[in-house]
Amino acid sequence: MLNIKTMLQTLAGAALLLTLVACGGSGGDSVSPGKTLLTCNVPQVPNEAGTACVAPKPIKCPAPTVPDARNESCVIGVDPNAPAPSVMAAAGQAVLYFKKADGNYDGYRLHTWNNETCNAYQDSSLAASWANGLQITGVDPNYGAYWLLNLKAGVGSKATDCANFLIHIGTDDAGKELGGSDMQLPLGPKDVAKFARMGWTFSGVPSVFAYPVVSLGVQISDSAAHWLDRNTLLWNAPAGGVAKWKLHHSAAADLAIDSDTLTINGEAVEATPTSLTDAQKAKVPHLANWPAYKLNLSAEQAKTMAKNQLVLASYDSANKLMAASYVQAGKVLDDLYTTAANDANEATLGLVYDGSNIKTSVWAPTARSVKLKVFNAAKAVTATHSMTLDANTGIWSYSGAKATLDRQFYRFEVQVYHPLTKKVETIEATDPYSLNTATNGRYSQFVSLSDTDTKPANWDSHEVPVVANPEDIVIYEGHIRDFSVRDTTVTAANRGKYLAFTEMDSQPVRHLKALADAGLTHFHLLPATDMATVNEDATKRVDLTNTVADLCKVNAKASVCNQNASAKLEDVMKGFQNSGENAQTLAGEMRGTDSFNWGYDPQHFNVPEGSYASTPEGVARIKEMRAMNQALHSIGLRVVLDVVYNHTSSSGLFDNSVFDKIVPGYYHRYNPTTGNIERSTCCENTATEHAMFDKFVADSLVILAKEYKFDGFRFDIMGHHPKASILAARDAVRKVDADTYFYGEGWNFGEVANDARFVQARQANMAGTEVGTFNDRERDAVRNIALFSGDSDVGKLKDQNLIEIGLAGTLKDFVFKDYQGNTGKASGLNWNGQPAGYATDPADIINYVSKHDNESLWDKLQFGLKASVSIDDRVRIHNIALGIPLLSQGIPFLQMGDDLLRSKSMDRNSYDAGDWFNFVDFSKQSNNWNVGLPLAQDNQSVWDSIKTIANNPNTTAYPEHIELAGAVFQDFLKIRHSSKLFRLTSGKDVMERVGFHNIGKNLTQGLIVMSIDDGVGLTDVDPAVDAVVVVINGTASEKTHKVPTAQDFTLHQVQQGSADSRVADARFEAQGADGSFVVPAYTMAVFVKAQAGAQGTGLKADATMGAPDIAPYGLTKVFVRGGMNGWGEVDAFEYVGAGLYQAKVNIGSSGSQEFKIASGDWSTVDFGARSGEQDVQFGIAQTLQRSGANMRAAFNAGTYLFTLNAAVPTAPVLTVSEFVPYGATKVFLRGSMNGWGEASQFVYSAGLYQFSMPLTAGDYEFKFASADWSTVNYGAGSDGQAVTVGQNKTLAASNDNLRISIADSGTYLFTVNAATPTAPVLKVVKQ
Repeated sequence: MLNIKTMLQTLAGAALLLTLVACGGSGGDSVSPGKTLLTCNVPQVPNEAGTACVAPKPIKCPAPTVPDARNESCVIGVDPNAPAPSVMAAAGQAVLYFKKADGNYDGYRLHTWNNETCNAYQDSSLAASWANGLQITGVDPNYGAYWLLNLKAGVGSKATDCANFLIHIGTDDAGKELGGSDMQLPLGPKDVAKFARMGWTFSGVPSVFAYPVVSLGVQISDSAAHWLDRNTLLWNAPAGGVAKWKLHHSAAADLAIDSDTLTINGEAVEATPTSLTDAQKAKVPHLANWPAYKLNLSAEQAKTMAKNQLVLASYDSANKLMAASYVQAGKVLDDLYTTAANDANEATLGLVYDGSNIKTSVWAPTARSVKLKVFNAAKAVTATHSMTLDANTGIWSYSGAKATLDRQFYRFEVQVYHPLTKKVETIEATDPYSLNTATNGRYSQFVSLSDTDTKPANWDSHEVPVVANPEDIVIYEGHIRDFSVRDTTVTAANRGKYLAFTEMDSQPVRHLKALADAGLTHFHLLPATDMATVNEDATKRVDLTNTVADLCKVNAKASVCNQNASAKLEDVMKGFQNSGENAQTLAGEMRGTDSFNWGYDPQHFNVPEGSYASTPEGVARIKEMRAMNQALHSIGLRVVLDVVYNHTSSSGLFDNSVFDKIVPGYYHRYNPTTGNIERSTCCENTATEHAMFDKFVADSLVILAKEYKFDGFRFDIMGHHPKASILAARDAVRKVDADTYFYGEGWNFGEVANDARFVQARQANMAGTEVGTFNDRERDAVRNIALFSGDSDVGKLKDQNLIEIGLAGTLKDFVFKDYQGNTGKASGLNWNGQPAGYATDPADIINYVSKHDNESLWDKLQFGLKASVSIDDRVRIHNIALGIPLLSQGIPFLQMGDDLLRSKSMDRNSYDAGDWFNFVDFSKQSNNWNVGLPLAQDNQSVWDSIKTIANNPNTTAYPEHIELAGAVFQDFLKIRHSSKLFRLTSGKDVMERVGFHNIGKNLTQGLIVMSIDDGVGLTDVDPAVDAVVVVINGTASEKTHKVPTAQDFTLHQVQQGSADSRVADARFEAQGADGSFVVPAYTMAVFVKAQAGAQGTGLKADATMGAPDIAPYGLTKVFVRGGMNGWGEVDAFEYVGAGLYQAKVNIGSSGSQEFKIASGDWSTVDFGARSGEQDVQFGIAQTLQRSGANMRAAFNAGTYLFTLNAAVPTAPVLTVSEFVPYGATKVFLRGSMNGWGEASQFVYSAGLYQFSMPLTAGDYEFKFASADWSTVNYGAGSDGQAVTVGQNKTLAASNDNLRISIADSGTYLFTVNAATPTAPVLKVVKQ
């Protein structure tokens, strides 16, 4: 076979021959015959002389590719010219290389872990923790640092074998390498076997190369450049040797590197180094220290360039490319279109019905063109209209006749450069501001929410319940489908639908009505706007009401396809073994086609979800969502909607993508280096900090509040929103609903953690805003059975304190006494590295012990309770746990069905577990316990434990248990509703009124005694009572607790008539001026002191604790940390009062030691020596300095007393002295040898008291005592009076003398070791 070059040579020779013939004379023999040309086999070619076949010159390939075997194309493979790696992977090993341009690998670690996907490492190659990763094994001169890793037996034989890793420096996200994402090292067989189980990586490049690569050359390798504003760029690329920077742009999206000239094509503008202003740094705090570059562009030039492909590049003095990066342009769009008074973020987007016209507007500033495509009911195109661009706002709009557009469907056809594909794309997209859509959100629909047929009767005039204060709110969280889908009292057509809430005689609605009558105020709906994961076409779904045949049509491999085809799937489920695997197998096989999902996968934020409507086409979903809210209002409940603005279900060009098709690269948050979408929240994180998404969130909330009368909003992952945005959105919603309430998950994690990109709406930051954040401190302490374990270990006692803090509203300034006897503010108690108290107002706090995430409360408690606990007691424990949030200051939040002992068969993540595991039985015949092992995906690792627990008869609840639980829950609702004392409206009120009485070092485990004062000296909040006392007895026995000054309490009237007969045994017993509360086992009892007429004496919050002496460093533990204890948390100070701390430190051996005074985190407290004062003199007070130098002292072996006077907490004074067990008290040898007087004083030194004296042979009696025979007075103990010369004798505080017989006259040394001052040890030796 000839290669191309050979064929061309042959053709050329033939053409020459023809030419010569044509030019010949008469056609005689004047031309010689042609030579036979050389034929070569691929890949060889003839040499220049045509005399031999030689290897061709290699084609040019950009790194890391190399020419293929035929020298025809560039492939990833082995470069024969690459140097051999210094270390290869031996059998059972893997090698990972990591190369940095600067060759500096100090501090870099490898984090490794195993999971179901990649289970490769032996224990020796697993990182101990994120902070303690694997150190580098060595450094290769060509390929950089490397780690040699040990693999489990057999790993590497399968193509799917892999190993998880993440290279990082430090513990912050900013230190993550290779783009910051979790990486996998492929371990399967390779074409070149010697490189199996090896990988090569480069700093900043999110790829693992299969074969040795020395250099990637110059590439447009990432998206690490950022266009901040019109004339400012940021780029964290090396600047050494750079002569110029250029911003390249191409309307054709064809920017590329010319490998011959090392330049980039396209137009370009130069950039010069500059510095950021403080205002610019505030816009991008995570990039504030990056190098900045200045442009000189007009607004029009910048807007034009922003539509193009962009690359920022650096060049050397020879104009050769040094580095290049694609550009992230989200920030510059904000600068160009949202900073003026009347531009994009002030404009109205979406649909506007104006008389006989409809105007539609969409913000698409980077689009080259936008067309409005109109579709009829059959989804056929009926018209295409060019939209008009407003260059000032970047908004495209079209106005058309209502007669031709109303109720038609539409999409936008957008021509735009997309950074995902690096191409100019023509995309069809739905409207982000859609008010209605066709089935599955494929088309937006023209609709006016003012139309009569979109409203149920009396919609505009119906009455909405109100609450006076946020603290009056009690929230019940439910899922629309769970509420009714398996309830036979609901009409079959409405089960699992919006309209189920309108059936007033159904069991679910009657249950809600009973709760509302008892004090429930809000019903919280899990996400109910258009979601991407449930097919809205009912004919394409398979649920429990379908048959085996229906399932097997869409999933022929389903495990039940060999069963009766006509059997209903629900009946099949019922036939499975309770604790077996079959139910979860079948549920898993239905997941892709059933109707269930929590809904945290948003597609269109302003459109009701179609699967909950009677039909997904037309306006039914609008009218029926409104009907649901109206029905809930009619039974006295306000309605909260769970909103999920922190992420979208899709992006790019995928079907479910919406925002990213309209303004690609803007609406999502991207990694600052790689440009990959951040997915820390689970899915495609949105850029909530960008002005136009911020506007969208506020606009959307106003639509939902105004048009659907939602009365509050719960924000999923609220910590990924800016605090300012949440507060501004609330202001916007308050204009249409003054009583709205906002709350959300204030978690602090991901790329925005610790305010990295903006001031987050996280727990600590939201203090004082009355925007609620979920209180995970109280939640974890209750769910971890701190009160119910019967265990007095430190962790459980600390959890008990955390519950107390939760009962007091989790206020950061609430003062209490902890289990160690320390008094301080709740913010001083450490909880998982955060302050335990963080709120300043009760409305800042959402108190909960159960919600849709994780196991239900019932299920979680079963994991922790002992197997021997009876079912009756388990129900009582559950009642207490669920009641704690109801009696806590702040806002209680409950999960639907928890009041009925709801179980999900111990599933920890039922988001897609289907109707079987998520069932709520309002008939109270079942709590859905033990209906099969939960889905393997999140639970398989604990299946064995679940089987054991589920098969314990003590865990099975019967209808009478469920009935009792529901009744007790309603009791607590009524009690909360009965008094404003449980609903205090300010932090000041809580701190003045709420106190605890089972406190300090002697607290009883499992018992909490809380009082709320309403007596004289305070505003009379509740004219019916002067005080309330709540006693929580989480133990297995009756408890009695005495409270100073408590008088005239009786059991709450609600509990006097409770269905729980045991609580009636709770009682108050007067004891003189004090009183005792007696409460049965596993009971929470509420006592009231009735107010008779004028306000009387209540019960002071400090009745037990007294005036608090708050330690200067609060509840933070402070240590002496130094060489004598490995710089660890060993030698803790004890607070002794009046600003003084003391610690006794044992010095094991003599010598110089360095040390500091610090807390466990080396941050809250960190004191050392002032400059020039490192040397500590014993007995001399020394003022310390925050973050000062190490102190040092020359210690002798023995015990030393460190006294820290922190009266001025920022400049404490330290005194170090040798520890003297009896302090300044003089101690004597007093006995018959010296007339029992004070003539023989012991001298203390180096931990020992010593005195020597001459004794003549004979018998003597004596004691070791002070002058007053009281402060120190030690003699014989239970082992007798006799002291033997040369032997140790432990002394005791007693009236019995010691007795010694001296056989030989001489001088005798008496030595007392008082390391244990209450049991000193005497030894007498002859000198």
